[in-house]
Amino acid sequence: MSAPYEAVILAAGRGSRLGRRTIAIPKALLPIGPRAHDDNTETTFLRRQCEVLRSYGVERIVIAVGYHKEQIADSVGTWPASLVGSGEAAIRLVENTTPDITTSGSLHSFQYCVRAGHDVLDGTRQTLLMDADIVYDRRALGILLDAPEQSTLLICSDYRPGNEEVLVYGSPEAPRFLGKGLTPALVMDKPCLGEATGIVKFAPADHALARETMDWMLGDPSAAEGTLERRGFGPARMGTEHEELTGRMMTYGRMTSVSFGAELPFMECDSEDEYSELRERFYPALLASEGPA
Repeated sequence: MSAPYEAVILAAGRGSRLGRRTIAIPKALLPIGPRAHDDNTETTFLRRQCEVLRSYGVERIVIAVGYHKEQIADSVGTWPASLVGSGEAAIRLVENTTPDITTSGSLHSFQYCVRAGHDVLDGTRQTLLMDADIVYDRRALGILLDAPEQSTLLICSDYRPGNEEVLVYGSPEAPRFLGKGLTPALVMDKPCLGEATGIVKFAPADHALARETMDWMLGDPSAAEGTLERRGFGPARMGTEHEELTGRMMTYGRMTSVSFGAELPFMECDSEDEYSELRERFYPALLASEGPA
């Protein structure tokens, strides 16, 4: 029997590429439209993520917060009790306390969640790591949840070639490279599998390795002050993004992948133009394809 799931949603950043829209509100709380085809209640990036997780029975949800953290706490406080949960199933917020959040990468926020005392990456559950600024057909997540209990990257095979998307190269069973702007030489002519969706699963058997790798890259907060172990050995240190951990797991041969195509809409929102496209065209079409809540 497979281990149950937990999810960590990365919502600590501002989303500065959205310009004025995120000066007074964190990106995760931007409205995206009605929550369902038959429910006009306004929803946000973050609320939709949590509702999709709950619809699949994911009980433990941890949200990394930082920029305008109090707004996220207030927003979660207005959600229905069935969504917020209670006891062990209650949504938990973990603050990334870095004084200047712009210097802290998404992997750093994940490290805060792992070390916050909520048993994240403790080897008992399958751990979903998710960006907050993505919108997708909820059935896409089901593909990852139904995959075998091994560390797995969720890929959208319907992608726009270019230098803005994080693309994945290799084979479905053994993805080898991921990143932006990679050339054929840099991926050893491996075929492109598609765009990384910002959702990855870490199997319980790989939790200890993932924790040690994070501390090696970012720095181990429990190590002595002034030591290299405390500072970290990764090039970006606390500015490291979570895709770098996924890439390391690929290097270890501990990462596989599953994918979906154009039949299941997916979009990451990084710019004002993309946000307008999401609100005006993409999200209404997605709701129509999903049907009633």
